[in-house]
Amino acid sequence: MLDAAGGRTPTTHPALRHCVALLRLHLAAPSLAVAKQLHARALRAGVPPAHPLLAKHLLFHLASLGAPPLRYAVAVLTRVLPDPDPFSLNTVLRIAASSPRPRLALALHARRLAPPDTHTYPPLLQACARLLSLRDGERIHAEAAKNGLAALVFVRNSLVHLYGACGLFESAHRVFDEIPLRERNLVSWNSVLNGFAANGRPNEVLTVFREMVDVDFVADGFTMVSVLTASAEMGTLALGRRVHVYLTKVGLVRNSHVGNALIDLYAKCGGIEDARRVFEEMGTGRTVVSWTSLIVGLAVNGFGKEALELFSVMEREKLVPTEITMVGVLYACSHCGLVDDGFMYFDRMKEEYGIAPRIEHLGCMVDLLGRAGKVKEAYDYILTMPLKPNDVVWRTLLGACAMHKKLELGETAWARLVELDPGHSGDYVLLSNLYAAVGRWTDVHVLRKTMVNDGVRKNPGHSLVELRNSVYEFVMGDRSHPESEQIYQMLAEIADRLRQEGYIPHTSNVLADIEEEEKETALNYHSERLAIAFALLKSLPGTPIRIVKNLRVCGDCHTAIKLMSKIYDQEIIVRDRSRFHHFKGPRAPTGKEGGLSEKQGQFHSSSCFCFSYEEKGAASADGRITPQEKVESVTPIPTLSPPEGNMTFIDGVTWCVARPGASQEDLQNALDWACGPGGADCSQLQPGGRCYQPNTLLTHASYAFNIFYQQNGNSDIACNFGGAGALVKRDPSFGSCKFLASETSAAASSLPVLGSAWVGVVAASLIAVWLRVYSM
Repeated sequence: MLDAAGGRTPTTHPALRHCVALLRLHLAAPSLAVAKQLHARALRAGVPPAHPLLAKHLLFHLASLGAPPLRYAVAVLTRVLPDPDPFSLNTVLRIAASSPRPRLALALHARRLAPPDTHTYPPLLQACARLLSLRDGERIHAEAAKNGLAALVFVRNSLVHLYGACGLFESAHRVFDEIPLRERNLVSWNSVLNGFAANGRPNEVLTVFREMVDVDFVADGFTMVSVLTASAEMGTLALGRRVHVYLTKVGLVRNSHVGNALIDLYAKCGGIEDARRVFEEMGTGRTVVSWTSLIVGLAVNGFGKEALELFSVMEREKLVPTEITMVGVLYACSHCGLVDDGFMYFDRMKEEYGIAPRIEHLGCMVDLLGRAGKVKEAYDYILTMPLKPNDVVWRTLLGACAMHKKLELGETAWARLVELDPGHSGDYVLLSNLYAAVGRWTDVHVLRKTMVNDGVRKNPGHSLVELRNSVYEFVMGDRSHPESEQIYQMLAEIADRLRQEGYIPHTSNVLADIEEEEKETALNYHSERLAIAFALLKSLPGTPIRIVKNLRVCGDCHTAIKLMSKIYDQEIIVRDRSRFHHFKGPRAPTGKEGGLSEKQGQFHSSSCFCFSYEEKGAASADGRITPQEKVESVTPIPTLSPPEGNMTFIDGVTWCVARPGASQEDLQNALDWACGPGGADCSQLQPGGRCYQPNTLLTHASYAFNIFYQQNGNSDIACNFGGAGALVKRDPSFGSCKFLASETSAAASSLPVLGSAWVGVVAASLIAVWLRVYSM
């Protein structure tokens, strides 16, 4: 076919057909060199440079490369094609979105080179997710909705990924729910699962995964990585093992991402030997991420020297460590007390590997000095940092000051924290504990009252234990469990056997101006002890007990659990906010040699594989606070008896009492904290008030007031709940207001749930059943 000039038309040019066929032929093994050669051949043969068919296939070939050349693709789109078609534009958008310069995708879209179609918005949303640019993502979302394209499943999948990456997991789930069930694909499920997993919502991951199983969707490697991440977060080792078996049977265990997730799972559940085994079984499939996962896992489990040895092996394998690898190495040095080695690795990181120190590395160095007792040196190091110290760095210094009782430097760190991160509850607790440690009780009460006035609340400490496919949650002084009577009997038995072995409570860990007896009582009812007592009741002898606590384990519980491990000949693994504590040792003969050393306060018959400065003759590290860590206030409720003539009955079921010195504002603050603002009204009552309406009395009301006291140190208010005319003083051995047998019907009819962990109980149990059936 001839054109007006007598030449061949572009669409029938033999060189064009030949080059297009070769570009398509090489898609199985795309090559940049081949693409450039064919492009040059077409141009030399007379194919017009702006021919859309040549540009389309050339760009598609470039997009198939492992690392597409962004500049080349953009040049073809903007400098060769005078009027790009939507396919060519979308291809370049996809290349830009996955490149190191994702913002270029947004810039190209802003130029409106071609009208958007069904494939325009997914790469744009991917670019926003990589940039964590929520505002741009919402703008693209609005534009897609305006053009009638937001309802497409692949656009919604991209929106789920965007909102999950930006921390809006609820918005991500809302978009996911809007996708009709018949239109959901594996990408839809994986996107919402990953969003929950990345934002620390393990219960939701297991719940959504159960829904996925119910509609007969077959999971892939990415699905199981999210499930493994959730299992690691919750410390549900039994569920993680079943997932591991399933992955082995379906052949996904050889996937490097799955292997890395398994290492992380076992390390976070205290099974460091299992983590090592997975690492060895990966063989040549090991990546830098695999090495890093095991190095960090060894460090947080207390095997700092082994972590450094593994790093040396990694270097001999000629692998280049990443920034995260070096964080793990410095963390290991910090928890082993290897100050000189820490600075040596820090210098090597800069000089040998060319890794520029980030704030995380500098924070590790401050932590290294602070743990070793060199608080002044840590402060000087912060002042000379090449980067501006953030709130985490100053919080690390404040934690070191609280441990070593450095009041002046602690107040300096606090002043900086007020500027950088006002309202962080952990900072208030750290400073309060520092004041208490040096005996400044007036400042303790003033600071905790400031917390109330400023609306700052501290997350209460809780401990999780997994038994028979269920996860149980306990809080300090918790009596909500249906078997609480047996648990407290077991706790009393444990306390008796501890005393027989020579255990003496470390009441110095209770930073409160109260009697010694009350300090001992407060220590005995910490959440991890309740969880261990329940596990001893329900688990078989010899079965390791694994506890996950959201806050740091106090020094007294560390000592007591060490002796419990010896008495009951039981391995106990406790994971707190900072690290793992492995308690394991054979039962030794009773007596002086198997009991408590009077000089050192250590138990020789049971060992803990976590590093303790106390065991090395230096200051104890049990009270140490790591960056971004919250600590559990160990201040119990002071004994308070209702003063005569200073109480009010409401409908014969509820009463509150305040000491004469307590103001109306103090009482209302207490009620609002427990019930929520406006949940209680005591404006007409002097000096008492109404805690709850009778028909909304909560089972955890007692615990709410307990936490109020712990957080705010206000000993002037107390509440009790009982039947008509019942007047029972608060039992100081319980640590909070007691419920009576004649509590209101609303409270009595409430199910004794154990918090949000029950969501994980149901989901974990059903998933375990599915894994057993599916793996047969």
